[in-house]
Amino acid sequence: MTGSVGKVYSEAIFELASEQNCAEAVFEELKSLKKIWRENPELAKLLREPTLSLNEKLSMTEKIFKGKVSETVYNFLCVLTEKGRADCLPEIADAYKEKWYEASGIAEVTVTTDAPLSDELREKLLKKLEKTYKKKILLKEKIDSSIMGGIVVNYGNTMLDGSVKTRLENVRKQIKGIIA
Repeated sequence: MTGSVGKVYSEAIFELASEQNCAEAVFEELKSLKKIWRENPELAKLLREPTLSLNEKLSMTEKIFKGKVSETVYNFLCVLTEKGRADCLPEIADAYKEKWYEASGIAEVTVTTDAPLSDELREKLLKKLEKTYKKKILLKEKIDSSIMGGIVVNYGNTMLDGSVKTRLENVRKQIKGIIA
């Protein structure tokens, strides 16, 4: 879950981008910027450095980003720099992604199995999930041999656990309840 700073700023940029019909492009740019922030933590540190003046920070922002991102995103970066919130960009990008997916009817679903899904099973699963959630599904697959078989599906705050491990744990609890 994203914090209030991410939520407030993502709502502002999302509203602006929607008005300018560039919400998807802004989503892609914020996703790229998040990666840059993660790979270069010293950049965010510099943009909040108290010994640098605001003009120096804005000049640095201009040199690095002007002409390399859209005017909308560049102006947004300048606002973040002016408000001392440039280090919050990854959080803002995450909150924006949630808004973009919601507005676009996209659901990100994580599926955990003990072995990679076959193409046939993946297609069946996608169709079932799209029918269930009535959204376009972006499937993230994870492999975890500890589940010993079956499948675990995570979407938002919902988890459907059909793993062998959980079934065995439930049987163990039932037996323990009978014996105890």
